[in-house]
Amino acid sequence: MNMAKWRSYLPLATLFLLMILGSLLSDKFLTYANLMNLLQYSAESALIAVGMTLVILTGGIDLSVGSVVALTAVVSANTQHLGVWGILAVVILIGALVGALNGVVLTKFRVEPFMATLATMAIFRAVALWYTNGGPIIGTVTPAFSNIANGSLLGIPLPAVYVVVVFILGYFVLNRTPFGRHVLAVGGGEETSRLFGIKVERVKVIVYIISGVLAALAGLLITSRIGMGEPRSGFQFELVAIAVVIVGGTSLTGGRGTIGGSFIGLLIFAVVMNIMNLLNISSFVQPIVRGLIIILAALAISRMVKSKSAAAEAS
Repeated sequence: MNMAKWRSYLPLATLFLLMILGSLLSDKFLTYANLMNLLQYSAESALIAVGMTLVILTGGIDLSVGSVVALTAVVSANTQHLGVWGILAVVILIGALVGALNGVVLTKFRVEPFMATLATMAIFRAVALWYTNGGPIIGTVTPAFSNIANGSLLGIPLPAVYVVVVFILGYFVLNRTPFGRHVLAVGGGEETSRLFGIKVERVKVIVYIISGVLAALAGLLITSRIGMGEPRSGFQFELVAIAVVIVGGTSLTGGRGTIGGSFIGLLIFAVVMNIMNLLNISSFVQPIVRGLIIILAALAISRMVKSKSAAAEAS
């Protein structure tokens, strides 16, 4: 097995070592309650990371997801009279619309994904703040709605179930459908994809819609969990999602990456944060550690790409 192949297993090896470290540092780490807690509080990041993976695989980026979380968090808190299914429908519609807006702006108007979603990030956050006059919507969440994030299935917290389900669905879409193959093809080369009859613009719009819907559902989940609509929800969620995807081995240039890798990336971040919480490390220090992980992941990916290029030149 060559060095490049070994490096592809680096995220999994890192997770394994972190699990060992966690078990050595705290006797609470490997308990069922703690592991379920770890998954439970990763649910919002999991939803956003799957959408972000698909976007990045096409060579794009979606900086608006955190603001979409905030927007749907406040809307879901203010539409409790519609019932759970009504709220869900409204939230999905909002997510689809904002995702479609992102997709159309960058495909029809040829705006770079970074700039397009940077602009919508500011717009959606401003709309959320305007909608609530800058304050939270408190005391409106019904017990049925609260159960979405605080309930359980066969003793397993529902958010932990959501994490597993969303990654399974993401894996199926990317690896078992023509659309998934088109996503990878577009990220590998747009002009080549067009020559093979792939509708590149349509693929891009769809991945941004998926990203928008999953971010919207994350906003709904936050409101269900905390019991109020907070317009400042989702702060820096886009950075966390991008970091999860990078740590999982997906290339920011598109065309290379897996949903499974993003799942491993999510667990790496969740385990690191969990260990620091168990050790009572300051919340001000935790972002520093997160940043260092991103730097190390970027270095590993950069070296992997260089080694592949060198191997290709040698052959």
